[in-house]
Amino acid sequence: MTLSRKGCSLFRCFFVLVVCATILMASPAVAVNWFMLQGVENENAPNFRFGGFALFDYQNSGGGDSPAGPFAGQPMAAGVVSPDMNSSAESNLRKLQLAVRGALSEDFSYCVKTISGNNSVTGVDEGNRLRLVESSVTINKIPHARIRIGLFKAPGAEESLGFVPPCDYVNFSGMTNMLMQERFFEADGQDPTEENNPLIAGCCRDIGVMVFDAFQLSNWELSYAAMLANGYGMRLNDNNSNPEGYAYLSAEYQFGAGKKIHREGWKFFTWCQEGQRTLDVGLMHEKQHFRRARYGGGTALLWKKLRFNSEMIKADGMIFSGTDFNAPAGTVSNNGLSVSSYNIRPEDQGLGWYVDLGYKVFPKLWLNARFDRLNLNTESMAKKEFETLTIGVLYQFSRHIRAKLNYEFRHACAPKQDTNSAVNQILDDLPDRFSAQLLYLF
Repeated sequence: MTLSRKGCSLFRCFFVLVVCATILMASPAVAVNWFMLQGVENENAPNFRFGGFALFDYQNSGGGDSPAGPFAGQPMAAGVVSPDMNSSAESNLRKLQLAVRGALSEDFSYCVKTISGNNSVTGVDEGNRLRLVESSVTINKIPHARIRIGLFKAPGAEESLGFVPPCDYVNFSGMTNMLMQERFFEADGQDPTEENNPLIAGCCRDIGVMVFDAFQLSNWELSYAAMLANGYGMRLNDNNSNPEGYAYLSAEYQFGAGKKIHREGWKFFTWCQEGQRTLDVGLMHEKQHFRRARYGGGTALLWKKLRFNSEMIKADGMIFSGTDFNAPAGTVSNNGLSVSSYNIRPEDQGLGWYVDLGYKVFPKLWLNARFDRLNLNTESMAKKEFETLTIGVLYQFSRHIRAKLNYEFRHACAPKQDTNSAVNQILDDLPDRFSAQLLYLF
């Protein structure tokens, strides 16, 4: 892998993170954060520990036909259920994950996870199958610099690090779904004869090497992570020689109650990632290289019966923009001259944020509400604004079984286009979505 000048500032950021971590040489933290929870075993961990989860869900995306444009009268993509995109309402075994992890010795731990079911990872190239979603080894020999090697969740947004389980909602926020959950494409979607289906979903994971640790300083836990990776999601091979860089810093004030994912505290965090993508552009499929950068930060609070989370992400380059006129990819236009395709705008930008509130009304019952805002293609006439209000209920029947109900009020517009344009008529008709989910942990 070669290092481009565009990545130089990021690697200076890596150096600063490592220096800061070295300066903060207090005793290692006893409590865990996402990196410690997912990558490090405790002192008494067995050699082999098996587990996993089964995720069943029902999604009703509202249905509806496009009111305008070249696909008028045909189903809208926002009204059907992914990844099949065949029906407005479906029940699925969404995910079945099997995992084994453990401590090979005091200095080495490992984790291997597979996934099957009907989802964007296993069914992306037709036909559901078993896929490897995590395979890593963590080395704990260097003081204050643990090293994790392999395929695993990369440093990034809080929502992506903690999603399923134990997340509080059925679906990602629009911000995380469109700006962080990367789909990998061969082309930008301008060819009217091709669907331009994604090769695979990134699942917020990457293959590489990460240096990380957590430090206890009075009631504060300070964490850092720096990762150098392929930048090609879960694919074993990269299609260019440019590496992906990740950096992460957090500080959490611990209130002293709860453990692991239920630990009470108030965390502040910031992160960045930068790399390069190779894409076939235009009708001539000219191969070009583009910068892809993501920056974010936010806060997360869990205190007694209250939960509060808020994040913001700025995206520069490789903006996933959905399909042509919101028609499912592969839909033939009414004049028969083109098909709807997935689109990438490689030199545009995006911005997203959300605010999430949860309240525990009973020991096993949470009421949740999340508002998220997403702006895509902010530097062009193709700009779109999405707003979603999700209200939900989460009930934990037992340590192993929990259920969720969500309803999403969805609204969108294209502010730089006429209100009577086909795009605005379609976005104004965006249906709401209802979802129910049952999670069984084993």
